[in-house]
Amino acid sequence: MKTTALLVLLTACFHTGFAQSSESDLSGKVITVTGNNPLPGASVFISNSTKGTFTDSAGKFLIKNLENGTYTLIISSIGYETEVYPVVINGKNITVSISMKDTANELQNVVINLKTGNRKEQLKVFQKAFLGTDKNAKETDIQNDDILQFYTAPSGKLSAHSNDFLLITNNALGYKIKYMLKEFSYNKKTADLHYLGYPLFEEMKSNSASQLKEWNENREKTYQTSLLRFYRTLGNRNLIRQGYIVGDLITPEPGEIPENKGVAAKAFVPSNGFLLTLQNQQYIDTLFWPEIPYYKIMSALPGHKYTLDFSGMISVDATNANGDPHSTDYYKPGPGTSIMTLKQPVQINENGLPQDPSQIIYYGYWMNQRIADLLPFDYHPGEIKK
Repeated sequence: MKTTALLVLLTACFHTGFAQSSESDLSGKVITVTGNNPLPGASVFISNSTKGTFTDSAGKFLIKNLENGTYTLIISSIGYETEVYPVVINGKNITVSISMKDTANELQNVVINLKTGNRKEQLKVFQKAFLGTDKNAKETDIQNDDILQFYTAPSGKLSAHSNDFLLITNNALGYKIKYMLKEFSYNKKTADLHYLGYPLFEEMKSNSASQLKEWNENREKTYQTSLLRFYRTLGNRNLIRQGYIVGDLITPEPGEIPENKGVAAKAFVPSNGFLLTLQNQQYIDTLFWPEIPYYKIMSALPGHKYTLDFSGMISVDATNANGDPHSTDYYKPGPGTSIMTLKQPVQINENGLPQDPSQIIYYGYWMNQRIADLLPFDYHPGEIKK
């Protein structure tokens, strides 16, 4: 079976809203390992959110109004190793102390090693793989792409690195994004993509009421078929009511479905199933119907957490289906169909964040969602931004 897979690591991507009864403040001090001196001007933010600030002249910072949950705090400064610091908010103000390591020599070596290939072509490939190619991507730009360093291996795999934040403007959703890119690789021949980064969102100011209305409509439309919404809804065990259709997938045995000849006579498709074709690969999809057996795909953990745990593959259609969910006619696969498979069970914390996102692989629709379709985890539909 030849399929294109996407492995995307977005630390602290999702916030389910499971525990939102109170808000607390996160404060701290950033110092250097060498000399224990305060580090002013360091960027400090909650990954994939709109919550961020800079350290003052004494190296101190304050991030206010965090809801209960588990977060990933990112501390970044030029010439120092980026610190990734887990923080748990549980109804109390938190104070932390962060020590930053000098990495000037290591960064210099990286720059030296990433100078192979045609930069114009590399940048073009990077932008499509990283930002996407959909409608949102056409209105999304990297303002400082000159800071990117590229390397193309003999195999055709493109690697990219940056020592500073990428400054991204998403005019479709109304966000400015500061993105700390840590890892990126893309093989144009196989379309295998992997990237790891830490984004900070800033709401853009609208020039008119019509522009604000368009941003809010675009955000909600993007949200409806996003991973953000799926993990929130799965945590609440409310998939069917929220328009999701989930099925159990198997790949037919060789010869069961001859190419360009339809379904062979011996291929068995159950009454509550259908033949699904996704990216030129065919699957037999058995619908979880009329109710989703959540015990087959997840198990609850204390503290509003759960474990994503299933074998094989599942299909998820996020096209917000409507009709009678007690009829198999309810399922009409659309452009929002995705496939999920696990390398091993993954714990999802109270914010909807996979503890180890590298263990989840996506095919189909979610594979095509990129940075231009990314929403901060503190986005909630229906909120009016002015």
